[in-house]
Amino acid sequence: MGLMVLAAEVPVETSLFSIASKGGFLMIILFIISIVALSIIIERLIKLKRSQRNEEEFLQEVYGLLGENKLEIAIRVCEDRSNSPIANIIVKAISVLNRGMDETKEVIESAVNKEIHHLEKNLGTLATFAAIAPLIGFLGTVTGMVKVFMRLGETGGGVDISLLANGIWEALITTIGGLTVGIITILFYNYLVGKVEDLTHELEENSNEFIYTVRGLKNDN
Repeated sequence: MGLMVLAAEVPVETSLFSIASKGGFLMIILFIISIVALSIIIERLIKLKRSQRNEEEFLQEVYGLLGENKLEIAIRVCEDRSNSPIANIIVKAISVLNRGMDETKEVIESAVNKEIHHLEKNLGTLATFAAIAPLIGFLGTVTGMVKVFMRLGETGGGVDISLLANGIWEALITTIGGLTVGIITILFYNYLVGKVEDLTHELEENSNEFIYTVRGLKNDN
């Protein structure tokens, strides 16, 4: 009963902003990290969503145009799908088809690597944020606890329970913030990496299919 009365007398601040502001300068850093991480996540989700589409109809159209030796039309069809990684790869391959299959394969490999690099853009930054956010939170807790004990030392041994309790929970706020940012970021990072791996596998399969198809068309001619 006494604990309930004591808890009722302690003012509770429900505003997330007011609570977060108690964490000090490091909470500002965590806030900036969270905003940048969120922008990267949204941008990558949109990019991968646009890249992950059914390309079978498009590929069959391109193969048909190549079979009819309509290279310029095939190039325009690819250029109309600038958001498609496989279209960006094929348009470069078509431009060097007359130089032979060996050079075409080299161009395709280079284009595939370039598209994979684009798909992985900023994922390294996201991984860094996921790693350092909890560390920044722990750093805030340590520095906060140091301040608490410095205040206790300045009082000459007198212990103010309210001062001690407030100082500790303010110090722990940065840990909560750091862990929250880190957990959310690592979850989205792993999700995006999985999507990139799926797209990479699809790109490699479609590129190999293009090489085999073009080689067959050349043999038929």
